[in-house]
This record gives sequence, C-alpha cells and structure tokens, in this order.
Amino acid sequence: MKNAIKFSFLIVFLCLLFAGCEKIKSIADVTFDAEFTADLPVDVVPTSLKAGVNGTFFETATIDPLSNSDLATYADKIKKIEVIEASAEVLSIDPSPVLLLSTTLSATSGVFSPATWSFNNESLTVGKIITLDNENSQFSNLQSILDSKEIFTVTLQGQTDVDEASFTVRVKYKTKVTANPL
Repeated sequence: MKNAIKFSFLIVFLCLLFAGCEKIKSIADVTFDAEFTADLPVDVVPTSLKAGVNGTFFETATIDPLSNSDLATYADKIKKIEVIEASAEVLSIDPSPVLLLSTTLSATSGVFSPATWSFNNESLTVGKIITLDNENSQFSNLQSILDSKEIFTVTLQGQTDVDEASFTVRVKYKTKVTANPL
C-alpha cells in the first residue's frame, strides 16, 4: 500500500513537472507580423475579334512565404500562422474606371483547399482597396497554404465591361506568426 501511494505521488509530480515545463516553454514564444504580397499586372483583351465587347483576363503570380526574413528565420519553429487581413489594391489603371463584371481571386497550392473570393460589378479606380472577407473560411484555407511554407500561386481572372484595359492589383495577406525558438 505504501508503494502504491508513493507511486501515485510520483505520477502526480511528473504530470505537474511536464505541465509546468510547457508553460515555461511558452514564455519563450516569439510573435511577429508577416505580410505576403503579389502584384498582378492585368491586360484585358476582347472576348472576340469584334471590338466593343466585354474583355477578359487571367493573370497569376507566386508568393514564397520564406521570402519573409522573420518567417525564414523561425521556419522550423513556427507554432501558428494566423491570417489577420487580406486585401487587393488597385495600383494603376488605364482607362479609368473599369467595371469588373465577374472576377475570381484565389490562392492555391498543391493539395490544400484554395482560398477563393468572387466579385461582381466592382468598379476599379486607382487606390481602391477591396477587402477580402472570411465569409467562406478563406482565411483557414489560406492559413493551411501558408503553414506548408511552400511557394503558392495567386490567380486573378474575370471579365470587364471594356474590351481593352490594363491595371495592376497588389494582393496582400497580413498574418501574425507565433514561433518558439526552444
């Protein structure tokens, strides 16, 4: 009976010791903001040979999460990447304005579910910022893509109300990263 009590105390002591170590280890957590951007220069072309009809576009760019120096430093020690904000900003446009009749913006990588946003009847002018929401769990999908730390693709495709135009959109994903160097 004495041995059973000693063994029970030993088990309780070890549990408290390991739980305490995890709490002490979490004190060493490092948290930093990481931003990932891609510029998409878009050239709108007519959907047919006839001028005066709607134009279409399809552009892609890649983002390497490890191009962020902080993320690269802690790449093997990352505990969590939380997507805080996502946006698309119009940097330039000719002619202005351009109406996006139907457009899809997506981030894709390998086997992960894509983070996809759709727009209809969105008027573009220089400086316009489109906030990308989390209505369909896009941030969770984007977080999975970023967690892989692999290069991923950003795609912007759609149709405009003009048959020829050019504009540049900067897609920006803001995150908060937690890592532990221990």
